[in-house]
Amino acid sequence: MKEHIKHWYPKDGRFFKVLSIAGNIRQEDAAKIDISASRLKNMEKDKLIEKVTYPSRYNKNPRSNVSYALTKKGKDFVNKKYGIDRCQNAHAVEHNCKVAEVICNLDKREIDTVQAEWQTRNQMKETLKQMRQEGDYDQYDYYMDLWKAGLVSAADMAYISVKTGEMVCCEVVTNSYKDSDIQAKEYCGEILQTEIEYVRV
Repeated sequence: MKEHIKHWYPKDGRFFKVLSIAGNIRQEDAAKIDISASRLKNMEKDKLIEKVTYPSRYNKNPRSNVSYALTKKGKDFVNKKYGIDRCQNAHAVEHNCKVAEVICNLDKREIDTVQAEWQTRNQMKETLKQMRQEGDYDQYDYYMDLWKAGLVSAADMAYISVKTGEMVCCEVVTNSYKDSDIQAKEYCGEILQTEIEYVRV
């Protein structure tokens, strides 16, 4: 099959990174990271991404909002080319699009430091292991008990701020969030000693 895209650029790598972390992206957010509508169209023709329509709170018509998600072929491609071995699934489309929007509004240098929810979860595990190794058993036991009870949850994404050099965690909050969901994210912030920023869909 003839491929529509012959050359890949650093901006494509950045786009696929954002898409794998967020799960879905809208055309206007892709444009913020220098991916044109025609580039998206060619990626679609090459069966790397597909259009996913969804209803939003603002426009209930299911086909009114268009986003893009990786196809199976696209996931295989980003794994081979960029070493991206895990992608957010494209189920919670409106939520995912908001995550992509938040990432695409960051400075490009910050986008390059963005990590996915599962990477932040691994970082929490490492931090807890460190607590135990450093003999901070009270803290370690406290957070491990919460973890085992399913009361700790990693934020949607995290990045290193260009201004402060500190890690910032970001969570996209929908109407279905309960206080316990927020508290679970707050524990993530406590373990990693960072603030959690909340963004509403």
